[in-house]
Amino acid sequence: MEKTLRKYAERIERNEVDPHIRYDGKTSGLILDPLQEDVPLEVIGFGLYILKDLYLTRETRDKEMVLVPQEGAFEAEVNGKKFSGKRMGGPFALGPGRTNASALYVPCDSQLKIRGTGEIAFFEAPALKQKEPFYFPSTEAKVLSRGAWIWRRDIVNLISPNDASTNLVVGETYSPPGFWSGTPLHVHDKDDPKAGESDLEEIYYHRMNPGRKEGDQFGPYAVQLLFDGQKMMKAFLIGDKSIFAIPGGSLPVVPSPVAELLYLWGLGGGGSELRMRDIPEFRYLKSFEEAFAKAQNLPSRLVSEEAWKGFVSSLGFTEDQQRLLRIMLKEQGLEIDAIS
Repeated sequence: MEKTLRKYAERIERNEVDPHIRYDGKTSGLILDPLQEDVPLEVIGFGLYILKDLYLTRETRDKEMVLVPQEGAFEAEVNGKKFSGKRMGGPFALGPGRTNASALYVPCDSQLKIRGTGEIAFFEAPALKQKEPFYFPSTEAKVLSRGAWIWRRDIVNLISPNDASTNLVVGETYSPPGFWSGTPLHVHDKDDPKAGESDLEEIYYHRMNPGRKEGDQFGPYAVQLLFDGQKMMKAFLIGDKSIFAIPGGSLPVVPSPVAELLYLWGLGGGGSELRMRDIPEFRYLKSFEEAFAKAQNLPSRLVSEEAWKGFVSSLGFTEDQQRLLRIMLKEQGLEIDAIS
């Protein structure tokens, strides 16, 4: 979000504000409060409830909420309407390419009562208007594959202003071990629909599988980047249950080869749709995805230099981009004669 990024970019760069929290698994309630000066957010908040048998009661007032079960089961009541859901075994239970994610939308000026077992995450942001409570079950969640090769990931969209909320967009992204997400680099820091960009803050809640075990010296790990190419150029070592506040800028993340990564994400800001503008200097990676698909249809995995030149001549890549593509295709098993 442009305003938030302008306020916090240099402070994050100077380590005056830390966008990364390692969740202890014990705190229940709001964790990232945008009203706190040391939280690099202005609009969206995030927390976790540790559910118990007794009802937890919350008045939303001027805010709307989206709750996403992480582990266990819950039953909730919103303005007299009852909902229930579960996520037994946690977010990795069904394996890659499948999801057990669900979400409950709670509108502003509402009373939420919730109880159960396990952990449920929530996002909150100022509501733009009154809407009805809404539950999105896991049976309706669709897994969408995005990207290609080492930046392929699975995305599950849960709640947005298109179906339930007014100012929150919530979903999950799964990255296999060693695979990049948030690639090609993109931003959503300006309310500029014509340019295909929204002005939104974002929060990640990272989960890894396998998790840290007793006796581990390091446990699973990943690298979260946060940079704008100007005032803020940071990298963070994250682990299972890391919470990450994103005021703006580009935000790619990559798990190490020792764990798979699934992160819950929530965006809030101007209430517009989620539009992300690709950074122009890396936009060619999307064309690489098309080239990968075309290369799979070549009659042989052994290609002559002449055939290679014919293959890339119609793709419009620069010499540097052609070299990168060549290296990537070699790693995918395509052999080209007379490689320089």
